Amino acid sequence: MGTVVLPQLPPKKVFGNTDRDFINERKEALQKYLEGILFNPLLASSLPVKRFLDPTNYTRNFLEEARQNVHIVLRSGGSHEVTEVLPSCGTRIAKEYFLAHPLADSKTQHVLWWAPFGPDKAMNLRDTHATLTALVQCQHPYIVPAVSSIASEAGVCVVRPWFPQGSLRDRIHQTKPQGNSLVKYSSDKFIPIEQTDCAVYGRQILEALLFLHEKGIGHGHLHTGNLVIDNNVCRLLDLENQVVGLPNHIRSHMIHHRKINSMEAIDVYCFGHALYEMVFSKRLTDNTCTEFPPESPALSRSVLESILSAEACKNGLPTIAGLLTHPFFNQTPLHSHEKPSLRLPSSVKQAIAVAQEAMLERLAADQKKVRQQRKLSKAEAFVTQQSIKSRSKKNLHLETNDLLAKNNQRSSGDFKSNSAQQDMNIRR
Repeated sequence: MGTVVLPQLPPKKVFGNTDRDFINERKEALQKYLEGILFNPLLASSLPVKRFLDPTNYTRNFLEEARQNVHIVLRSGGSHEVTEVLPSCGTRIAKEYFLAHPLADSKTQHVLWWAPFGPDKAMNLRDTHATLTALVQCQHPYIVPAVSSIASEAGVCVVRPWFPQGSLRDRIHQTKPQGNSLVKYSSDKFIPIEQTDCAVYGRQILEALLFLHEKGIGHGHLHTGNLVIDNNVCRLLDLENQVVGLPNHIRSHMIHHRKINSMEAIDVYCFGHALYEMVFSKRLTDNTCTEFPPESPALSRSVLESILSAEACKNGLPTIAGLLTHPFFNQTPLHSHEKPSLRLPSSVKQAIAVAQEAMLERLAADQKKVRQQRKLSKAEAFVTQQSIKSRSKKNLHLETNDLLAKNNQRSSGDFKSNSAQQDMNIRR
């Protein structure tokens, strides 16, 4: 499976495979094997693993469902025609991609994606239409707006420009965007991004995020797969993800930190993960980073520490405006003079605010569950430790009593032997 190194399966037995000790040992070994699979973010988000762990929700044919829904949307008033399917080119299972071209211009190539509504969907269909329409009108040098967006009862269909060079993650891994994501991103071939480019791209991302937050909308899904380098300019893709209600790709990391409790904190935390991938050409697999390579440049390491260290996640993350004042970014010149524009009607602003609040409430509820589980685990560990100590004391007490009993028996035997010897002497 690409160059992903799979964990070793525990050995089996032909005879004696029903022994209780063997079953317990194999159960523990299989649990470690599964944990090893889930530790790899590519494998954990892959369809085979999802189908094994949750067959009820993942046995559907997502590609066929997407085909049918796209066909219905385009027949009901779409302006594009699908020319090619791009199966599994993205990391989201239910989000399917297609190449398409406008009906009026067969030479222009666009990419079309379909996604069903996710668990964070909070808008009705009318607000969804209005928000998608407003986002299409977004103009910013570091944001790629959609060409068109259509919402139905089942999900959302988005058409945006096609970039043959692929995303920033494709560039890091030296791959083409059309390939299977599990194969593309498990390759050990990658191109490190120069520190100067990391600074330029980082500042451009932050400028785009700052613009969105000033308008009352966060991105919510920032990662290197949603970034594209176009003429040495880093631009954000897929603003529509949060409208669809898709969960954040590193949400499993965010539920461990209660300080990630706002859209700005989410975008900053995701920016830290994206910058880490740019600097070190690999994804951060943990929710914090305690050690950075000693050869890593001081300025970029300083930015990463301010976002991804355990202390930062515990005490609070920096703001987007604060990051822009960091020497790693504020010394980087920007050459774009395009005036950004995004007009959001009041009804759309309110719908976005309600949707973001619902998403943050669900995140906070899961963060609370994690804290409760952590406390429960600590309590169980404490009880187990106390039980072991109590058992050890009890065993020590029993051993002491046995030893005293044996000594008493020996003393009694010696006393009886001496008494008998004295009686024999008296008789003599």
